This record gives sequence, C-alpha cells and structure tokens, in this order.
Amino acid sequence: MRGSGLGVRRFRSTAQEHAFRMDYAQRFSGQRRLSIAIFTALWIAFSIRDFGRLDILDPAHLHHNELIFVRTAAAIGMGVAVLMWTPRARDERWAVGLLCLWTLSAWLPTLRMMQIVDLPWREVYSILTLTLFTIFMAFRLRAITAAWLVGLCVATYLLMLFFQPPGEKFGMHLSAMLAHAMSVPLTYAIGLVVSIPLERSARREFMYQRNLRAAKARVEAASRAVNEQNERMQELVKEKERFFSSAYHDIQQPLAAINLFIRSARTRIRDGRAVDRDLDVIEETASDLLGMFKDIQDYSELGSYVPRLAPVNAHDLLTEVFEQYRETARLRGISFRMAGRRAYPPFIETDRSLFKRAVSNLVSNAIKNTSSGGVVLGWVRLNGRLRVDVWDTGSGIAPAHREAIFTEYYQINNPGRDRSKGLGLGLSIVNRVIRILPGHAMSFASVEGRGSRFSLYAAASIAPPAARAQTRDGDARTHDLTGTFMLLCDDEPTVLEGLRRLFASAGALVHAAESMAGFEVILADDSRIPDLIVTDIRLRDGVTGKEVADRIRRHFAWAGVIPVAFITGELLSERVLRDFPEPFVLLRKSSAPDDVLAQISGFVAAQREMNPALVKDL
Repeated sequence: MRGSGLGVRRFRSTAQEHAFRMDYAQRFSGQRRLSIAIFTALWIAFSIRDFGRLDILDPAHLHHNELIFVRTAAAIGMGVAVLMWTPRARDERWAVGLLCLWTLSAWLPTLRMMQIVDLPWREVYSILTLTLFTIFMAFRLRAITAAWLVGLCVATYLLMLFFQPPGEKFGMHLSAMLAHAMSVPLTYAIGLVVSIPLERSARREFMYQRNLRAAKARVEAASRAVNEQNERMQELVKEKERFFSSAYHDIQQPLAAINLFIRSARTRIRDGRAVDRDLDVIEETASDLLGMFKDIQDYSELGSYVPRLAPVNAHDLLTEVFEQYRETARLRGISFRMAGRRAYPPFIETDRSLFKRAVSNLVSNAIKNTSSGGVVLGWVRLNGRLRVDVWDTGSGIAPAHREAIFTEYYQINNPGRDRSKGLGLGLSIVNRVIRILPGHAMSFASVEGRGSRFSLYAAASIAPPAARAQTRDGDARTHDLTGTFMLLCDDEPTVLEGLRRLFASAGALVHAAESMAGFEVILADDSRIPDLIVTDIRLRDGVTGKEVADRIRRHFAWAGVIPVAFITGELLSERVLRDFPEPFVLLRKSSAPDDVLAQISGFVAAQREMNPALVKDL
C-alpha cells in the first residue's frame, strides 16, 4: 500500500486489497449499523413532532401533504437500509450500497424540505453541516466512497440552491447567499481531509494485524516444531538410556567372562594343564564384543555415507554372503543354503558395499533368531528389478512388533540380553541403507511361530560390464608384510604393544612409539625410509595422528609421499581426514585382528602396485 498526505492508494496486491475491504467492513459493521439505526429513529421522532405541529404552522408557507410524503418516504428508505443490514453487510460492497441508500434517503428529502419550509439559512447551515459530519465520521466511509457519495450530495445541494434558494428567498443579501453556498462544500472538503488519515490509519492497522497474525502463526508453528522436537528428543533420550543400559549389561558380560577365563588360564598354566579351551572361550567372547562395537560403528558411519552406484554382479555378492555365514549357521545347528536356479541373477545398479551390508545383516539376523530349521538366501527377477529374499523358520514377528523392529536397539524375545544376538541394530542398519540407496526398497512378511521373509529390491543394470573386475569384500587376502618397515604410534601402551605384535607376526619390521618424541632417533638416521606410517588419530596432550604423520612425511619429503594408515577407536568418518593428503586409509580398532592385517597388507600392496619405487631389495 502506498499513500501520501493528500490521498490513499490501494494495495498493490488485488488479493490483499480484497482482504482489507473484507476486514474493514467486518471491523466497522457494528458501528455503521448502530449509526443508521439511531439516525433513523431520530428522523422518525422529528417526523412525528412535525406531524403534530402541522395544524399550527402557517398554511401559506407549508405544503402539508408533500411534507408528510417526504418524511414518510425518507423513513421507509432508511428503514429498508436498517432491515437489510444482515451478516451479508460484512462485505464492503454490500455495506456501501446500504449506506448509499440510507444517505440518499435522508439527503434528498432534506433538500426538498428546505425548499418547502421557510427556515433561516443559519439553521439550515447547522443541519447540513451536522449531516455531512455524521456521514463522514459515523459511517466510516473509505475516502473514495466518501468522495463520490458526499460529493453527489453537495452537488445536488448546490444545484438546488442555484435554481431555487431555500427560505428567505427574496430577502437574502448577496453576502449571505455566498456564505450559504460555500458552507456545505467547505464542510465536504474538511470531511475528506479527515477521512483520508482515518482510512490510512485503518490500512496500517490492517497490515499490523495481518503481520501480527502471521507472526503468531510462525510462533505457533515454531512452538509446535519445538514441542515435536522436544518429544523426539525425549524419545531419543529414552532410547539412549535403554541402549546404554542394555549396552552396559551386554559389554560387562563378555568382559567379565574374559577376566574369569584369563584367571582360569593362568591357573591352568601354573598347574601345567592345557589352556586351549580357555583361550577358545576368550577369543570367542572377544569376537562377540568386537561385533557389538562394529554394529555401533556401522550405524554411525551411515549418517555421512555418500553412495556410489555402479553395476554389481549380484551372483558373486550373494555367494560371498553365503560363504561368510555358512559356518556360523552350522555351529548353531541350523541349515543355511542358497536357493538353486538355472540362470544367474542379473547385474544390479547399487553401491556394492552398502547392499552387501544390508544382505549380510538380514542373513545374520535370520540365523540369530532361528533355533531350528534353517535359512534360505534366494532371488527373483521382477520386471527390471531384482528381489533378494532371506527366508527363515524362526519364531516370526507378532503384529505388535512389526513397526518397532526397524528402530534402534529394539530386540524381540531377548529379555536376558543374549550377547550373541547383538545390540538390536541389525535391522535399523538395513532400513537406513535402503533409505540411502536411490531406487531401492525393502519389504517383509512374517507369520508368528512359523518364520519370516525379508526382501530387498534393486534395479537391474541395463548394460553390465562384460569384463569388469568386481572387488570382493570376502576375497582371501594375503597377510604377508615381510620386509615392510612401518612406524607405529599409539598413546595406549597395551594397544601399541598388541598392534606391534600383530604386525610383527605378519613379517613387518615395526618401530613403535607412544608419541612423536619416540621417532626422533629414526628421523635423525635417514638410512631407512618407512614404507608405512600407522598412527592413532587422537594422541595425548592434544596432539593428533595427522600432525605426527605430516611431520614424518615432511622429513622424508625427498623420498616421496609415505602412505599412512590411521587407526581409531572413535566413531569418526573419513570426513575428518578430508584435508589430509593421500594416500591414506582409515581403520577401526574394533575390527578383528585378521581384518586389520588384511586391510594393512592390501593397502601396502596397492601402494606398491601404483608406485613400484616403494619396493625395496631385501
């Protein structure tokens, strides 16, 4: 809305102007109706008074019948406006129409009575001035409406005065005539000057209320969002509390078992008895413990993972999963097989690592929850898509649990927190993987007491590469690090010694230190350049593994860039290393020792293939 001191302009938006008019009519509807009702009652009261005085007025100067007709016609017109003031008058057009009817019903009879009744012009002036201000102020006409409606009234008054002056027709002096002629137009001009700021004020009030409502709506929306967020946070806190309670119990159990069997092994060694069984239990329990942490690690990493879609050999992938869990199923006393088909499944468009993780979690979950019978891994081709199925003959899932099984830390039929069943993150990881992968879907069906079937859907690849070498996560890797000279840094002495022994067992020559100070001797003697730097990311006293690796790299800069393997026990993603120059790899302390050796040896081998200069004569 634009306005100046001399006028009012409409809002630029048609919808906003319409809304203002509706608001204006609703806001002043009560005042307008009350005004016309009061003035109609006054008109009727004065009419009754005039009718009572007809017999004492001078018949020579009064047209009795016409006066009665004029008074009656005006009362009828005003009464119609009052009676038709229904809720429809909340529309500005309808309200203006009724106000026009009332105004003309009062104004035109007033002019006619001025002609037929002999009144002093000063009395007429006061009556007309009061009438105009009543229209301007009581009716709250918008400026444009007041301009044409009251302007019409003033024009008719001037025409009447020009053709037949009222009262004192032949005794009025010229000065009196001019004053009489100017009084009403002057009142009209003053009324317009008053109506303009009134409307502008109404428009400002409209915008203020509109903005206030919008602000309140935003505040309410924000309040609802905050409340919803608070509810989600409360649910999250409850979930975390449940998780920490369960995780504390689940982690304490294997740690207690490890301590007990270590004590048992010490006693057996002291007595000269075999300790193989104790060591087997310790290794199995430690493996369960690492598995728990791996679930947490996998779930955490999915939040920042960016999928890389490529054609993937589905047959090879399913075969790897089958080989990975066949022995686990045998040890649990259940069968695990792949559904036989004559043809191989098509290549699929997916992220191999993520999709394999999802299938592996479904198979692992099925094996953990099947006590008799078995698990079947199969596939079906459906109109350009591949459906991978995991069937089991477990206890099934009751309808009450079917929504909750995909939430974090939720487990069915595990009140004793059997650690072999994990932490309850398996299906939630599958659910997140499917949400991350474009064009993928998941479904499941279950009959309580008879088993379940979980299905993953992926689009078939249109043109799979004929000779593309597929990277297999399950391929056997050589753990040979013979001749590899590595610098190992970790501020935890027990972990440092464990890693040193692990790498040394694979043939590596390891120089271990808890901080950068332990490598000063190596840096002082440039006779041997390290093939690999292995360091924890977070060290003591605020020092980071990146700083240690960078310091060693800069010292041997003349020999090329030394590969770095960062190893961490924290839930960190590779994004924390985005500013660190390659080549490097991120490893997890929660990984099994064989996996750590496989990753390190594979990384060293890959670097030697890309840079043959790293190979040294031994």
